[in-house]
Amino acid sequence: MSFPTITLDELEYYLDQGRDMTVVDLRNRASYQMGHIKGAVNIPFNEIDYNLDRLPRDKMLVLYCSRGGQSLRASRYLSTMGYQPVNVANGITYYRGKYLERM
Repeated sequence: MSFPTITLDELEYYLDQGRDMTVVDLRNRASYQMGHIKGAVNIPFNEIDYNLDRLPRDKMLVLYCSRGGQSLRASRYLSTMGYQPVNVANGITYYRGKYLERM
């Protein structure tokens, strides 16, 4: 199965438009708490299988991580299971946009 890959600018556009989607932060909890995309749910990459019930199949799942590798692997995996993943290229390590939320 295939899935789209978007940039952080495109993610901001989707958020501005109020698209019906679930944004998933695949980083560990400590990284998530240091800063994440506003409204993102935190499901660490190595816990995806244990949290499939938290991922809706009927809408877009936007997946991001620190540098893009884990979100790419998760997108591949979830697309084979009937989900609608969208990978955020290059992760959010250097993101400083308007949707950055710090705890």
